[in-house]
Order: sequence, then C-alpha cells, then structure tokens
Amino acid sequence: MQKLNRTVTARALAILFAGSVVLVGCSSSPDDAQMKQLNDLKEEVSALQKDVAAKEDQKGALDKQIAEKNAKLKKCNDDQAIVKQRLAK
Repeated sequence: MQKLNRTVTARALAILFAGSVVLVGCSSSPDDAQMKQLNDLKEEVSALQKDVAAKEDQKGALDKQIAEKNAKLKKCNDDQAIVKQRLAK
C-alpha cells in the first residue's frame, strides 16, 4: 500500500513539475540575444564534434600502433623462446 502511495505521489510530482516547466518556458519568440546565444552554442557544438572526431581518429591510429608493437613484441618473445630451446639442447 505504501509503495502505491509513493508511486502516485511521485507521478503527481512529476506531472506538476512538467506542467510548471511548460508554463514557465513558453514564450512567443526568442529575442535577438537568445538567437545569438543559440547560434553561438550551435557553432561550439559543431566545433566540439569535430574535435571528438579528430580525437577518435587519433585514438584509432594509436590503437593500430599499439597492435603493431604488440605483434612485434610477441614475435620477439617467440624468437627468444626458440633460441633458448635450441641452446638448451
């Protein structure tokens, strides 16, 4: 029963909050300052997305280098094991 009351209360609060946000957030149109701020934010988002893409490319290149070095290291370790095996005979 308490769980039901909590659920009803939580939903009522959520509906009340959503309604107040809608009422407070409504305006006829944004003014010039708000539009400039919005455009600035869009430009910033675009620039940040380009930075993210560049960093992901760098990460891919670094991952490739790491894989190459790990392969080379594995080959060296295998060669070393073969040499130790042959010396032990």
